[in-house]
Amino acid sequence: MAFSEKVKNEAKRRACFRCVICHEKFVEIHHIIPQAEGGDDTIENAAPLCASCHDLFGGNPEKRKQIREMRDYWFDLIEQRFNGEINILEPIQKDENNFNMLKSKGIVIYHVVYEHEDFETSASILIKLLQNAQKRFPNYKRHLYLDIEGHKVKSGGFDQDMFELQSDFSLGFLMHFFTSIHMPLVGVENNKVQLNNVPEEISIISDEKELVKKMRKESKYKHIVVYPTEE
Repeated sequence: MAFSEKVKNEAKRRACFRCVICHEKFVEIHHIIPQAEGGDDTIENAAPLCASCHDLFGGNPEKRKQIREMRDYWFDLIEQRFNGEINILEPIQKDENNFNMLKSKGIVIYHVVYEHEDFETSASILIKLLQNAQKRFPNYKRHLYLDIEGHKVKSGGFDQDMFELQSDFSLGFLMHFFTSIHMPLVGVENNKVQLNNVPEEISIISDEKELVKKMRKESKYKHIVVYPTEE
């Protein structure tokens, strides 16, 4: 069997009639799991792809998981942007850089936090590394490897700065922009598609009072990450 017209139309509508990989128009509905391997004809197995992306990635078993993730991400994005309806006044641009997310190998970012570095210094360095990686290798899968020298307390664990850098900052904020993060505390794989809309301006503010002052002084922050200090 093949997809019913109802399933085809539903998949196209949810993708805003765009390819879920490159966002180009004129799509056909692709079986993520081929029918020959038991793939069904439901919306869960359907991915709108343009002819180019279908030829490049559709027949590669290694890309199935990523195609599904990119489809789910694109469906959610369209739902949030248009509430499920097409808005012809907001054209969608083709995104050729999404091809890079489907390449077998990504890039590795490695950083060592030295003993003299505090939270703000280390966080700022990681942000710059992320921004530079996106500029030099747009939308490639990114893998962060983080080592930490010193910063231990008597009990053997990490001090407050390095605990927050790993748990709150890296896992709570940076994880969205990486495919995986590997740190002394833990190694984690991102269970969603890596985000690539990396903000050009990110302010690290550890003092809530200082945050209020800055927001009053400059009202146009593109992104602010707040980590309150302990009293």
